[in-house]
Amino acid sequence: MASLQIPNLILVALVLLTLLNISCVTGSKYSHESLPTFLMGEFEDDYGVQYQIDQQVFRLLPNDKFHIISVNKADGFLILQNDSLNTYAPSLFTRIDYQKLKNMEPYEWAFCFSSFKEASVKEAINNVNTKRADLMTGCNGFPFSRMKKSGNSQ
Repeated sequence: MASLQIPNLILVALVLLTLLNISCVTGSKYSHESLPTFLMGEFEDDYGVQYQIDQQVFRLLPNDKFHIISVNKADGFLILQNDSLNTYAPSLFTRIDYQKLKNMEPYEWAFCFSSFKEASVKEAINNVNTKRADLMTGCNGFPFSRMKKSGNSQ
């Protein structure tokens, strides 16, 4: 009977060490912070696309939604899981990099789908394709989407 308990203790210890290692690896980049208030509400980008954003969901109207699973305010990005009914890359993971804008009224902030079809949270965090200093080409070679408040909802 004692010989069965030792392997079980080793197994439990290995599982606990693995979980501790995972939490340390993702540490500062994977966070459960609240969404910054300036990102919440109804918005329209410079292309006329409508969005609704709250603490749980980033909606690209009319059909696509992304479930917010991590917010990193220090580095200015969100990690999302694409909804299973999305038209593109359903159930995969997305990273959105964002930044507040100055002197670009009516636009308040800008964002980039830095990565959008990643198989894991870790891949979405690490696959960064943005150059924040260049809003015109810094989003995977394309412009960041600039966001302004919108009263429209769909």
